[in-house]
Amino acid sequence: MTPAPRTAPGTLTVEGGRPLAGTVTVPGFKHSLVSCVAAAAAADTPVRLENCPDIEETRVLALLVTQLGGAARVTDGALVVDGTGMSTTTMSEEDVSRIHGSVYLLPSLLRRFGTVHMPRSGGCRIGDRADGGRPVSQYVDVFQRFGAKAAHDDGGSLTVSAPRLVGCEIDLLDFTSDRRLRTGPLYSGATKTALLTAAVADGTSILHSPYPKPDVTELLTVLRALGVEVDVTGAGSYVVHGHGAPLSGRPVTHVLVPDLITIMTWICAGALLAEGPMTIRATRMRDAARALAPERAVLDSLGVRVDWDKESCTVHPAGKLSPVDVVVASHGVFSDSQPFLALLAARADGDSTIAETVWTGRFTYAEGLAALGMDVRIEGTRLHIRGPWQPEARNLGATAQDLRAAATLLLAALASPGTTTLDGMGHLARGYRDLPGELVRSGARITAPALLERL
Repeated sequence: MTPAPRTAPGTLTVEGGRPLAGTVTVPGFKHSLVSCVAAAAAADTPVRLENCPDIEETRVLALLVTQLGGAARVTDGALVVDGTGMSTTTMSEEDVSRIHGSVYLLPSLLRRFGTVHMPRSGGCRIGDRADGGRPVSQYVDVFQRFGAKAAHDDGGSLTVSAPRLVGCEIDLLDFTSDRRLRTGPLYSGATKTALLTAAVADGTSILHSPYPKPDVTELLTVLRALGVEVDVTGAGSYVVHGHGAPLSGRPVTHVLVPDLITIMTWICAGALLAEGPMTIRATRMRDAARALAPERAVLDSLGVRVDWDKESCTVHPAGKLSPVDVVVASHGVFSDSQPFLALLAARADGDSTIAETVWTGRFTYAEGLAALGMDVRIEGTRLHIRGPWQPEARNLGATAQDLRAAATLLLAALASPGTTTLDGMGHLARGYRDLPGELVRSGARITAPALLERL
């Protein structure tokens, strides 16, 4: 059956100072899920995505596939998507706007129907527009290079038409804001859109310097399983031999890599809050460890000890932490990871900095950390953190403006003696099945009417 919508409580009351203990399990990577569902929507065969996260993104994507005439159901912790019956491009504007990942359905719909109007997609407001909206120009540019006519309006809606998509050659560094660092807010989306479009275009496409993270490499794996021939050159370019039609072949099963940012969330929680070693379990943990190599280097510099194994990792309570200087970049530390690294750095003995080169609106959590007594200051695209933070027992409050800010402020509140009231916690539903509940089961004290009903 298609997953039913579920909401997270908007306000939480946190009683800090209680230690955590136990073992937690991490499901599949949200960003890889989105890419793989987009590939499945381009196919006329069932695609089964195992280790599927039970989050808002999963439920909305499944709902959108069914609105388009396809089939999507959750069974035994897996999402099964079959685009065979897709018969329309009409989707609920409200549902499209609930998540960012809806935009990646465009290549499949464009190939099937020739013309698509996609309402503005949603997600966290971390872009550089005045309202925090994310850019869409990269999608327009990519589609135009494949021979489509594409445009967007001021609200972020996209209209694309192409009687025929033709293979092309793209240097994806054209979509970076810094070619030397190979980074920027357009890079990831441009790469995923180009790879999906190349798979259903007529002829061969060459994609130079693709974004390297698992939301692209997992997409590549699924496309190959669906019969798309993709060669990788010695320089790392993708040579995609397009099918020119909806993808077909045998039913595909793919096990998603663990959610890298959920792992980082629990590493931060264990290091700051646990009374002893905490174990984080996940299928394909070794793949996650490789993908988190930049984060692991920062954790080592901070002095956070994490032991990695095939199906788990163990984080140890942090002792004295060292200050760090972190550069967040598309080929380095995830932008999603930096709020958790900032929280750890606040406990370090000295001054740290975090330079953000991807999403300039990612520092919304800084105001909340300051409200909780931390010495933080934003200077352009750089966050300055003066440690060590010494939590004081007092009643406090903070508001989260996006998903990762919500998780970071929740952990910060748990580290603060006294009672903290947190607003904006509804953002958590887009990235975590039930982070407040899992923390409570690990020893935290968090209350909210909706949370109490589930415990």
